[in-house]
Amino acid sequence: MLQSRQIPSAVSISIFVLAIISFPTAPLVASQADLVAVHQSSSALHFEPLAAHDGLVLTVSDPNNRVERLEANSGETISFHLAGRDDGLYRWELRLAPVLDNSTRRELAAGRRSEDTAAISRLEMEGKLPARPRLTSGSFTLAGGSLVQQGQESEVTSVTEEQSTPHLDSSGALALDHGAAPDEVILDDLIVDGSACVGLNCANGESFGFDTIRLKESNLRLNFLDTSTGTFPSADWTLVANDTTNGGSNHFSLYEASAGKTPFTIEAGAGNHALYVGDSGDLGVGTSIPEVEVHVVDGDSSVLRLEQDGSSGFGSQIWDIGGNESNFYVRDSTEGNMPLRIRTDAPQNSILVTNNGSIGLGASLPGAPLHLYRSGGDAQLWVQETSSTEASRTLMQLTNNGRVRWQMTDTSANGQQWTFFSSEDNFNISSGSTAGQEFVLNGNGNLTITGMLFDSSDRNRKENFEEIDKDEILERLAALPITRWNYKEQEDSIQHIGPVAQDFYAAFGLGYDDLHIAPADKASVALASIQALYARLDQKDLRIQALEKINFEMQQRLEAIETRLQAP
Repeated sequence: MLQSRQIPSAVSISIFVLAIISFPTAPLVASQADLVAVHQSSSALHFEPLAAHDGLVLTVSDPNNRVERLEANSGETISFHLAGRDDGLYRWELRLAPVLDNSTRRELAAGRRSEDTAAISRLEMEGKLPARPRLTSGSFTLAGGSLVQQGQESEVTSVTEEQSTPHLDSSGALALDHGAAPDEVILDDLIVDGSACVGLNCANGESFGFDTIRLKESNLRLNFLDTSTGTFPSADWTLVANDTTNGGSNHFSLYEASAGKTPFTIEAGAGNHALYVGDSGDLGVGTSIPEVEVHVVDGDSSVLRLEQDGSSGFGSQIWDIGGNESNFYVRDSTEGNMPLRIRTDAPQNSILVTNNGSIGLGASLPGAPLHLYRSGGDAQLWVQETSSTEASRTLMQLTNNGRVRWQMTDTSANGQQWTFFSSEDNFNISSGSTAGQEFVLNGNGNLTITGMLFDSSDRNRKENFEEIDKDEILERLAALPITRWNYKEQEDSIQHIGPVAQDFYAAFGLGYDDLHIAPADKASVALASIQALYARLDQKDLRIQALEKINFEMQQRLEAIETRLQAP
């Protein structure tokens, strides 16, 4: 199980300035004296870097496998406080970031961006980057809340009088003297028909069991010293069993003595089959039956950690790749987020990348660089910005060296197709069933459609009805300035007649603002004015009819008078 990195709230971890040069006691650990010296005060361990660096990273694992990570800048020392800690063995590892000049940093960043590994190798060859991470490690033990003194070496068991003098063993063979007897040199092959015990604590009558060779004393090392010269391989190696210091760790290690490095270690208490190589070469971690090249087994979230520690000049970064009963994930442990997660019930081909770089989302054979496919459900593309800060943001952008098209196709029996596309400075909408473009909006805001424009005027969508004074509307319309003009974005030859929005809004107060006029508002003002004119004309007709009646009656009277006057 991967233990989370945490810093207990009860623990105070402080970083002291490097100016603290001397501590109450001498250094406890100096396994790599050119990198760090570790000092003890009354309540803490102080890790003092001895080499130039651009930052420190200290990782400490406690007896419960909880991991703490402490960082410090150049010119600082890291202090690990001991108060409130559990008793047991603590393991630590300290890494130093190299000091780089600005030119090297720029070259390093450029090489990383362009994946130019040759440039990075060149920097290493020129000595501007360390060839390998600069790190050192060690351990310490707390007992009763106090640090076990590490400077004390393991005691050597005293040699008994019986062991210090030559004697015959139970088989009658001469037993070697472990005391002051001189070394024995055998100038021939040595064949031991039985078992052999080497070490100061080997006893007469040793019970070997199934052991063929036994090493037995308080400090156990098996050294391979290669005396080759010239161009022959000559590295020296040592098999190490356990630390020799009081409070040190129990482990089995392979130590490269000629280089002062420990490339391989197994700690005591490691689980069964912590590392297992099968006969097929498959590697098992936590299992003796690896089924693939690398098989990791754990009771809770098998995880692979990829850590860049900053010791080679690049920034520090930690990635975790893991899986459990809920999902497979990639976790950015440095920032504390999970950018990639796949649920265990995800369908086949949820994400597929072909050999030409096309990506299928549910599509086993993507027919485009990005192909989203769903069967029996909505294939939705949802772009959502969840920031709490209100701002204008571009959530989707289509870019092409030429016209950009967006096509929608109905694959049912209807088979209708619509295409949205750009042409020069126009935005177009076209139906595949007819020729031409049904909708054209140009960069100046001019809109052309091939059909009718229908404004929504449903009574059910309206409210706050009130009567209007149509005569007043007519009077205002009569006073409204109407001129001939052209838009600045168009050529002067393209003329229009009509009011400006400011005058229209001031006269009628219709629409959103005084910069626009809705076609429906203009039409409605005209309709109201027509009705007012119709009413006025109707009134005039009534007056004319009344006058005509009066005129008719007067005419009849005049005719009657003329008739009487003409009578004899």
